[in-house]
Amino acid sequence: MKIPDALHQSLVRLKTHAFVLGISLSLLLTLAICHAWTAHRTFSPDSFTSADASSMKARVETCHITPKFISVSGWVLSDLWPGPKSSFLLTAGDGAQEVSIPYRLQERPDIAHATHTDGNAFHNRYGFTAIARIPAGITPHIHLNIIAGHTLYRMSHVCRS
Repeated sequence: MKIPDALHQSLVRLKTHAFVLGISLSLLLTLAICHAWTAHRTFSPDSFTSADASSMKARVETCHITPKFISVSGWVLSDLWPGPKSSFLLTAGDGAQEVSIPYRLQERPDIAHATHTDGNAFHNRYGFTAIARIPAGITPHIHLNIIAGHTLYRMSHVCRS
């Protein structure tokens, strides 16, 4: 059975448009995911009970703040984190303009070896790297926060870029 010419051309156009539409939707989805990953969220340290961070050791190794983006990397370790009831949060700014920054943990065997000679691979994940969009006018203060329950342990760093 022969397919009518008009139907054949419609099917060819549908295939072409479906391909272009699929590529367009894939690009839009990728951009939306990237935008969501680099988005900032407000953070209020006043909603936690502050505590002394004497067991916390940290270092911000690189820090660059431009009018729209922040890039920061370093390491942090504590008696509390990593732990089952604690979390690490990276923030930038001060006061009402403080925002959390999404980060990625990195293995730092140099830090793990210096602190946990009998440790395993779990103890290597002390490093962090972050790149995120930030609101305009943010101060160059970086805060390394460990939250355990309702208690906030905090160290600060001022970027010099």
